[in-house]
Amino acid sequence: MTRHRGNSRVAWCVAALLSLGAGVARAEPSADQAAAAEALFREGRDLVAKGQLAEACPKFAASQRLDPGYGTQWNLADCLERLGRSASAWAAFREAADMASRAGQADREAKAARRAADLEKKLERLAIAVTTPADGLVVRRNGAVLDAGAWGAPLPVDPGKHRVEATAPGKRPFSVEVQTAGPGQVVTVEVPPLEDDPAATAAAPSPSTSPTAAPLQPSGGNGDGGAGTRRTLSFVAGGVGVAGVVTGSIFGLLASSRWNRAQDEHCRTEALCDARGVALVDDAQSAARLSNVGFIVGGVGLAAGVALFVTSLGDAEPAAARIVVTPVVGTTGGGLGLQGRF
Repeated sequence: MTRHRGNSRVAWCVAALLSLGAGVARAEPSADQAAAAEALFREGRDLVAKGQLAEACPKFAASQRLDPGYGTQWNLADCLERLGRSASAWAAFREAADMASRAGQADREAKAARRAADLEKKLERLAIAVTTPADGLVVRRNGAVLDAGAWGAPLPVDPGKHRVEATAPGKRPFSVEVQTAGPGQVVTVEVPPLEDDPAATAAAPSPSTSPTAAPLQPSGGNGDGGAGTRRTLSFVAGGVGVAGVVTGSIFGLLASSRWNRAQDEHCRTEALCDARGVALVDDAQSAARLSNVGFIVGGVGLAAGVALFVTSLGDAEPAAARIVVTPVVGTTGGGLGLQGRF
């Protein structure tokens, strides 16, 4: 009984390892991306000069995705405001202010913040109230899922028509199109209790006609006490561990490269850098954090893999098995210490 409980705990740990996602640090654009971003930006400016705002705004947005910068973000926000999309412009100016703040550019931050504040007074808002949520209810605004935490909140929207939809398993869908009411006004849409869908109810199998599930056979029926399962899990955990270590190494090298470049080319001291240096230092710190996570996940995966493999070698459990994983965390990367006794 003790062995089976231990196997369950280890299997749960391996499943948790497999569920961990890997983050991606913001990388510098390639030469092709930078060239494309510049071309799109210039095309956007030309379209604005011709008064073709509906065509210009997507150009600025595409340029910003390829090579983010304050100037492109400002032009995008200004284009959206002139196009009449006040909520989108407000959010874009807020993002421009945040970019300037991160770069230590107080004048630009204040300029963007003022434009955002002027727009905020004119925002039109839409609140979607849900009084009786059905199980599995999903609410969408203009096709995008609205988080349950935002239900009932008066959220800024661009002027015009907006479609609200609500769906739930076994229920008839609800949808309505609403029109905003003008600057400073809030329109509230109430999602009613969804009605049962007879077609969905009829399609569901009744308990009397449901197929009978075959009884589950206990694992380890070949008399190996689950050794084969543990051995398979050991390879899975080991693979996760190796992937974690490789990921940690890659991001560690990236962090070191970004940090050294910032200090050599863009910073007088560790705390006094130009805008490019600030961005490089931010990149280095992000990569270092991801490196540390990679090494920690890798260490835990390797440790679990070794433990599972050793216990699968025979029926007798090791008398004293111990694994110690020690993460080594630094500013520009991380490492891992691993020792064991079996």
